[in-house]
Amino acid sequence: MLFLSLALVSFAALGSPAQEGAGTANPDAREPMAVDAAIRVAALYLLGTQEHYLPDPPVGVLPEDRLADWQKKEADRLSKRQGGDDAAEWPYEGVYRVGRDRHIPSGYRVGGSAIVAQALLGAGLQGEDLVAARAAVKRSVDFVMKAIDEDPELARGPKSGYDVRGWGHAYGVQLLLLALDHGLVEGEEADEVRGAIDDLIDRLRANVTEQGGWNYATQDAVSPFMTGATLLILFDAKAHGFEVEASLIEKALDGLELGVTKQQSYAYSGRASGDVAMPGSAARSSVATLALFLAGRRTEGDLRTAIQGFFDGWDDLLVRKSQQGTHKAPYGIAPYYFFFGHTYAAFAIEALPEAERAARREELTALLQKTRAADGTWNDRIFPRTSSYSTAMSILALRAPELPPIARWESR
Repeated sequence: MLFLSLALVSFAALGSPAQEGAGTANPDAREPMAVDAAIRVAALYLLGTQEHYLPDPPVGVLPEDRLADWQKKEADRLSKRQGGDDAAEWPYEGVYRVGRDRHIPSGYRVGGSAIVAQALLGAGLQGEDLVAARAAVKRSVDFVMKAIDEDPELARGPKSGYDVRGWGHAYGVQLLLLALDHGLVEGEEADEVRGAIDDLIDRLRANVTEQGGWNYATQDAVSPFMTGATLLILFDAKAHGFEVEASLIEKALDGLELGVTKQQSYAYSGRASGDVAMPGSAARSSVATLALFLAGRRTEGDLRTAIQGFFDGWDDLLVRKSQQGTHKAPYGIAPYYFFFGHTYAAFAIEALPEAERAARREELTALLQKTRAADGTWNDRIFPRTSSYSTAMSILALRAPELPPIARWESR
């Protein structure tokens, strides 16, 4: 059995994993992590957490002395929905819910599933593990294709208020590109997937902010997190031959440049007015600067500065990891961008000159080792469900050297 093989991997051979804990790192995690073995453990965990999603109530803010007990009960509850032929999703769970039943929005369900699928396909699995991963990802592809056709929460339409559709649109494009690249769809089904990619790109066109680019929180200002990540996906779509017009990309790049300082720190949203503290920008500088760099609008020196900002700000990011709440003083850091920052710092490292990459990869691996839980997973939220997203992001960060390079954009 596939998942019984998980028990055959010795956790002792993986280094010294950190214990589960909010805002903490393991000070004794000094033995180098056996990266390939750690990735396999994490990937097999992801295969076991794919679920058949049914609406469930949000938890809200809990007293700290009740949090651990709730997390254990929630993990037990989720385990009853995970696995099986009807499991097709890895929903990303945050504090934002929609509808009368307060369900996880479809943008998070599609986006979370796409990120985990990318990690599984990029994890370097072999044999039965790879067969199981491909089958699981194909179920998610089928779920996304159905959602594109039938789910009004993903419909085409202008940006309006707090609106997370764009995460599903962008990462949905990424998932479907991977389905084509990995031969998960063929013939007529592949044609339908290509049509869905065109459709999702059109939905991204309709969802831009007034400044260009994308923002889940407002319609009048660009978000460096969302815009940087979406641009990288659209660069890849263009490289695959899909129609992505220059005006869409250039306006998004212009919007990013409104928010950047000389130190490669970015305003959380919109135009930078004065200095922006790098610790607050540490998780977003790499993704935004990488997008600008790949479009010829930033230098290698700028990219180095953004990457260094991530490492310099890591301790401040760690303070908010796995904590309740969202944006807290002094830097307005929210927990949910902790592993997002690791992944895009890793992608940015791979755009540096080759001679510079190895040392930076080692630094990033050491940081990921510090926050790996005793079971070989990662989580930057209080929600047990979100360990799938965080673990997937960590796999992508560790596997970044082996992943296909992100396409460049020939900017004006």
